[in-house]
Amino acid sequence: GEINWDCPCLGPMVQPPCGDAFKAAFSCFVYSTEEPKGVDCIEQFRAMQACFKEHPEIYGEELGADE
Repeated sequence: GEINWDCPCLGPMVQPPCGDAFKAAFSCFVYSTEEPKGVDCIEQFRAMQACFKEHPEIYGEELGADE
């Protein structure tokens, strides 16, 4: 199947400014065939996390309350 980027369950994750980084990381993980799953997606997840940290006012909940 395909990823439904319009699903409300994804909330602000798919919106700018970090939506593209999230989509790249999430897509990589979903379609990963490596073991453990997603091990080939580390760089995409690092880029997404870096973007989240640049925008704590939007993604603070995703980062955890202590950051």
